[in-house]
Amino acid sequence: MKIYLDLLPKNKKLEIKRKKQFLSALRQEFLFLLPLVFFIAILLNIWYLNYVQKAVLLGAKEVTRAQDKYKELSSYENKFKEVNNSSALLLKIKSGHLHWLKILEKMSDSTPDGIMITDLSTKNFRVYLLGKAKDRDLLLEFKNKLESNDCFDNVNLPLSNLVVKTDVDFQVDFLVKDDCIKQKS
Repeated sequence: MKIYLDLLPKNKKLEIKRKKQFLSALRQEFLFLLPLVFFIAILLNIWYLNYVQKAVLLGAKEVTRAQDKYKELSSYENKFKEVNNSSALLLKIKSGHLHWLKILEKMSDSTPDGIMITDLSTKNFRVYLLGKAKDRDLLLEFKNKLESNDCFDNVNLPLSNLVVKTDVDFQVDFLVKDDCIKQKS
């Protein structure tokens, strides 16, 4: 059997008892707060993950919006390329377009009364005319007017056309200068 001697004064005993109660209460509060702290930590992690996910989704939306704008810009760029290609093709066609109206007007101005052109054909800027003249002098005048025109070169009137004096069937060929038939841009 054991005997316990109580040698401590009452206020010391009370102090030790309060200290034990304080430590016991502190331990119980710690054990109560520990799961609460873990729960709060889990909630903060969940909040942070949601925040990051939201930021990623907003970033994805921005990327999608940027991709949509890029696609829109790309479609406009393709349209501009198509328009530019069409314009370039039109300019190429226009630069290669031959303006025969000017040449026909100059030929008409050079043709005196009494000359009738019955056939006209062209090949590589060369014009071939078939026609009928009232007399040889009108035909020579026609040839001289064609030669004096600055748009026509190498006017060729075969001598066989000058054999008959009246009602002359003739053929004339001449070269048309490039500057006269092509439009200047």
